[in-house]
Amino acid sequence: MLQETKTHRILKFILYLSNSYPKSKRECISFLEIKDSAFYDYCKILRATGFDLIQKRGLYNLDYNDSDHLVLKSILHFTEEENYLLSKAIDNLGESTAALSGLKHKLISFLNHDKPIELYLRKEKKEKALKLNDALKAKKQVMLNDYASGNSQTVSNRIVEPFSFSDDFNLVWAFDTGIKENRQFKTSRIKEVVITPLPWEYQRFHRAMPVDIFRNTGELTKEIIIEMNLRARNLLIEEYPLSEKNLEEKECKRFLLKVNVAKYEGPGRFCMGLPEDTEVMGDEGFREYLRKKLKVGILKIK
Repeated sequence: MLQETKTHRILKFILYLSNSYPKSKRECISFLEIKDSAFYDYCKILRATGFDLIQKRGLYNLDYNDSDHLVLKSILHFTEEENYLLSKAIDNLGESTAALSGLKHKLISFLNHDKPIELYLRKEKKEKALKLNDALKAKKQVMLNDYASGNSQTVSNRIVEPFSFSDDFNLVWAFDTGIKENRQFKTSRIKEVVITPLPWEYQRFHRAMPVDIFRNTGELTKEIIIEMNLRARNLLIEEYPLSEKNLEEKECKRFLLKVNVAKYEGPGRFCMGLPEDTEVMGDEGFREYLRKKLKVGILKIK
């Protein structure tokens, strides 16, 4: 049973380090629920089995160098939320060695065949995703014609450097050369992708950002504290499964959510949708955000 548990954790470790941003040693230890000394043993196992484990400025991630591995990483990319759910499912297999063996066999079979990758791309994804993938492999800048931004409520052309996919090629991480920032773009909002002859110029700045439990992207610098009843707790976990890791049960079926997020929008919508079931405890920035929203949040009914 001990060996199976270690196998589960190694698989979880691979998925975790294949996520969109590098992780610190503390994050890895917390996620795997292992001792400090065991962390380095897991790192040695990954390197010994052929994984390119990169350590830079105290952060760890798995590197995919050639173009085939970039495509593979895109297809097998798991968000932290998917990673959490998959890890729980694997752990729930318990002592069923036959099930574990079947799972491993399927993964190995998929990893060792190039044809499914090509078919996956050609059959399921449209021309925009294919062009973005070609530009990524060739390290070329692209023009996103008529990109409809949900944040700025504008439609404009963007010159970007695509460097990573997520969500089954529905989202692409790219460096926007106009505003000099990494942004996540939805392929469905791009009218046309035009590959330019210009090579990447800002590769040293390429970095996919963390995603919080409400699926917002950015640095996790905003702390929120929400107390809620059982109904709100159940709805929160159903809609945002990662929140379960940050919930603390209190007395009388009350629950406390204390977590850092990238933006206030996600938790703000949740609290305003369940005003009788939630109580905002902090932080002051979150409280002020909700005060402003409530002042202008008049529902329009025709």
